[in-house]
Amino acid sequence: MIHALTCLLFPLLGGCGPFVEYAATPDALIANPAYYSGRPVIVTGSVARRRQLRGASFGTLAETFSLCDGRCVQVFMREHTAMYESERVSVRGFFSIEQHVGKLLLHDNIDASEIFPRV
Repeated sequence: MIHALTCLLFPLLGGCGPFVEYAATPDALIANPAYYSGRPVIVTGSVARRRQLRGASFGTLAETFSLCDGRCVQVFMREHTAMYESERVSVRGFFSIEQHVGKLLLHDNIDASEIFPRV
């Protein structure tokens, strides 16, 4: 908590990387994946190819979908959501170039912590 307050008061001191979220588009993530890899991002786009999963390898309910705005990135969420195809949403999470989740291998993936609708 002290470190987060220090970053707010003195942002030029450095070491504030974990507290910064990068606003990006799916196209920007695909164009420069190494830059965004491992960083917290907020990405907005349309939902496509939504697939709900349930299995022992995940331990809980999960779903994957593509988030598209020109190009598409995959999103993995560890719960089922009330989204529908073509809905415009914003996703907050961590971007990774390649991620293993159980038996799934996901490329250009956002491990979502929060999904909220956009108008």
